[in-house]
Amino acid sequence: MNKMNKNDKKFLEKVRSKVAKAVEDYGLIRPGDKILVALSGGKDSMALLDALHNRRRYFGFPYTMEAATVNLTDVGYPLDARRIENFCRERSIPWHFIEDPVVITDGKKHPCFYCAWNRRRLLFEYAYSNGFNKVAFGHNRDDAVETFLMNMIYHAEASAFPARLPMFDGKVEIIRPFLYVSNAESERYMRLLDYQPVPYNCPYAADNDREKFRRLLTVLYGIHPNAVQNIFEAMHHINPAYLPYKINNKNKD
Repeated sequence: MNKMNKNDKKFLEKVRSKVAKAVEDYGLIRPGDKILVALSGGKDSMALLDALHNRRRYFGFPYTMEAATVNLTDVGYPLDARRIENFCRERSIPWHFIEDPVVITDGKKHPCFYCAWNRRRLLFEYAYSNGFNKVAFGHNRDDAVETFLMNMIYHAEASAFPARLPMFDGKVEIIRPFLYVSNAESERYMRLLDYQPVPYNCPYAADNDREKFRRLLTVLYGIHPNAVQNIFEAMHHINPAYLPYKINNKNKD
């Protein structure tokens, strides 16, 4: 790990405190939980694992935390499993490697859909089969805003993703403890840990809608430095009195 000054250490604690606040605000972790952290090898999931590891002693109750990585062998971008395994071993966190050669293209939908769907399917199946009641994802604040904008523009719906979402009739729950952390904060966090994220060299990235919205967020930051944070806060402050409301909600258009 890089030698850190006082400000660097203070920054790490700031991010860890944001994770702890999200856990408290959204009620994400309870006593006795068995949590599986989804590790892709990217900065967000690795930073989440480290932050939860370092804040665990402050939550004041016992819970179990392990990690898992899914490798779809036909996707076509590299996965440094050894680096991820070492990261977990240094923190004494059990790590599981799930590999599957599932075909992600059939010509009907974009490959990203099949990739994401199958990764989650394998994670949920593993969690359910091994007694985990929660699966933690590293989606950050910028991811939430990107999804919010995508859903408004493409689907005419004001939605993103929740901090917690039950699956398998409530037997397994998705949790997102990284929602208060920005993309820039996540990048700096991992630089301070001297961890180089696994390169994101997906062959379908250039044609991915999410990449377009990441560029849109860059534009928004240029318009106002707090634009992305304010959009995120707006999701929590809906004022229906100042929004168009149809008395007859049936869409006749």
